[in-house]
Amino acid sequence: PQVRLTSAKEMPADDKGQPAHCLVQGVANERTGIDGRGYAIGFEMRLPAAWNRRFLHQVNGGNDGKVVPALGALAIWPQSALQRGFAVISSDSGHRDDDPANNATGLAKGNVFGLDPQARRDYGYSANDTMFTVAQALMKSHYGRAPERNYMAGCSNGGRHGLVAATRYGDRYDGI
Repeated sequence: PQVRLTSAKEMPADDKGQPAHCLVQGVANERTGIDGRGYAIGFEMRLPAAWNRRFLHQVNGGNDGKVVPALGALAIWPQSALQRGFAVISSDSGHRDDDPANNATGLAKGNVFGLDPQARRDYGYSANDTMFTVAQALMKSHYGRAPERNYMAGCSNGGRHGLVAATRYGDRYDGI
């Protein structure tokens, strides 16, 4: 109920090897923080036409803050997860690294969100919980069923996301 879809469109297969898929973009848990600024967990999910009944929760590096294309692409993989038929979700973990408020505070790019307690929780763990729930609902709606397997992958800060997911939500994932 606290999810607003901003775009949903069919994407044809392309000459870069991306398969036909549905691209869904949206925000979850929109709110005003204690600092008076707006917050939401931005996301995108790609649902391939030829789904292998598996889900990949793509987690970002750095301090998050932007929605990276949900391709499930890691440099060590010869093909992206999307190319292999996985449904993939990606999020900004509840804050924007391009927030103009960062400039005025003198904080490193994207870190002003840390002044809001809920934004810290979203970055720390809550956004992972929210995105898993959103992804499961979107797959059930789009495909009429839940995935057979759930995975999480990322690097750098994605490793922290993975450790947090294994600690808090380990029963949800078949592999991290």
